[in-house]
Amino acid sequence: MTLQIKPSGGALGAEIIGADLTQPLDEATFAQIRDAFYKHEVVFFRGRELSDEDHIRFSARFGELRKLKIGNPLHDHHPEIFVVSNIKKEGKHIGSYDAGVFWHTDGAYLARPHAVSALRALQVPVVDGRVLGDTQFASSTAAYDALSPSMKKRIDGLQAVHSILRRLDKTQQSGIKKDYSSAVKSDPEATHPLVRTHPVTGRKCLYVTEGYTARILGLPEDESSDLIAELTQHCIKPEFIYRHHWQQYDLVMWDDCSTTHKATFDYPETTPRLMHRTTVVS
Repeated sequence: MTLQIKPSGGALGAEIIGADLTQPLDEATFAQIRDAFYKHEVVFFRGRELSDEDHIRFSARFGELRKLKIGNPLHDHHPEIFVVSNIKKEGKHIGSYDAGVFWHTDGAYLARPHAVSALRALQVPVVDGRVLGDTQFASSTAAYDALSPSMKKRIDGLQAVHSILRRLDKTQQSGIKKDYSSAVKSDPEATHPLVRTHPVTGRKCLYVTEGYTARILGLPEDESSDLIAELTQHCIKPEFIYRHHWQQYDLVMWDDCSTTHKATFDYPETTPRLMHRTTVVS
């Protein structure tokens, strides 16, 4: 199978053209996709409707798929699929309706954080003929590379605590009421290096986000807060960002070690959006 890799022209992001994900991929084709994924950190496929089974089969080539525990946004028939949606049935949301409110990397509060996420657009929000609801992705490898030598030395070896409780606090402060009780009981927080070495590429990545990073160990509270704020703002500078303009049936995959992301939420709550996500555990 002949593939075309079309880079975004920025620090990350590429479209992969010519892959038929409705069929099992041969080893050579998958190797091309895998190489492009780890090179560009975010890749996407568009123009072909996939089934849930196609989605699961393809993403499982990257590793073990995780069943999540937050609330009840799992697919009725496929526990590997996490539903992201603002649609309601019988007065209740059918999926996670606030996913992507803050800059974050998925699963940072887990001892084994997420490695790869694959999000598929079943229904995109359309207002006056325009598709809204873009997702922004930032390269934490590019952000690390751009740090000054003195900052790299300062943060080398530091450990940070990532907490679902921080996410809960920020969510409530924004006026969103959501039940995180199951996640708080089972996996409330985890500690990871502030600078992670990517297990596949060997590149260094800043592992810090406004959504989950609660504190840096060994630092006074005020210094920890200031450093988290400085690094999170550095990570989302425009030169490190790829903004994905969704189309129906897009499948977008991102590297959870080397990127952070945030949704735009620039559409009315009554405009339906429906996405299915699979997650590879690290």
